[in-house]
Amino acid sequence: MDAAILQAAQIALTAGRPVWLVTVAAVTGSTPQRPGAWMAVDETGLLAGTIGGGALEYTCIQWVTQGQAVPGLRHISLNAREAGAVGMICGGSTDILFTPLTDAAPLRAAVQALEARQDAVFCLPADGGAPWLMPREMTRTGPALVEGIPARMELPILDTRRVFVIGGGHVAREVSRLLGQLAIRHFVADDRAEFAAAERFADAEQVVLCDFAALDAAFAGALAPTATDAVCIMTRGHQGDAAAVRWALDTPAGYIGLMGSHRKRETLFADLAAAGYADAPARITTPIGLAIGAVTPAEIAVSVCAQLIAWRAGGGD
Repeated sequence: MDAAILQAAQIALTAGRPVWLVTVAAVTGSTPQRPGAWMAVDETGLLAGTIGGGALEYTCIQWVTQGQAVPGLRHISLNAREAGAVGMICGGSTDILFTPLTDAAPLRAAVQALEARQDAVFCLPADGGAPWLMPREMTRTGPALVEGIPARMELPILDTRRVFVIGGGHVAREVSRLLGQLAIRHFVADDRAEFAAAERFADAEQVVLCDFAALDAAFAGALAPTATDAVCIMTRGHQGDAAAVRWALDTPAGYIGLMGSHRKRETLFADLAAAGYADAPARITTPIGLAIGAVTPAEIAVSVCAQLIAWRAGGGD
């Protein structure tokens, strides 16, 4: 969840300006954004967030600023040939939920829950009523329009999917920075104190100092990787990589990426096969990242995070 949207709405409400939350509730076909994309808008225009830009976003903002917004769901065609469309040629359609706000209390509760990393959902009634916060009751990882009493759009406070960055070197630092910008929860581990410093990874949820052979103890219980989590291995050498890979293979992690050359991959797979990890070639992506010709740490981080985004969109949910 984007705290900036909640905070911008709070500031406007404190200043006495009513605010509308405008949320993508459902989509069909090609659309600019997925369900859960949202923005805060007041009489002055966009405050924070986005529902994809372009004509759809512009039209929704105009409805708010011109007093034409109506609480509740509004079905919008993105096919320029259809009557009532907003002038886009995406070809799909979307249901947009308009939620007028006059009370900052639910927003404060959501911000506090986010800061406390609570497993909760921010609920927006489908009729445009006042939002509220409640504990997560389902195993859904993403936003969803839920039927019930009342019907509502549920926005998770936290995305339960996580990335475990194993290794704290130059590339890992850039990966962490980019994951922070993408609002992706992640942990970092290294066996060197100077590379496992919290100030080095300001965007990480937790930075762990441990031997790579002790990752199972460092990430135990609720911290242990699940099938919706990703592991990115980029230690400084073969020994650390081998220990981290074995740990990752012993978990149900849905994505395991390893930095290294093709020659290194063949040697590692042979060692893993001898150790009984027959599924290693199918589970490990190596070299990690998309093949975009990346060379610098920042470029490699872009390739790694792009691959993570593609995995999460296609099979990480």
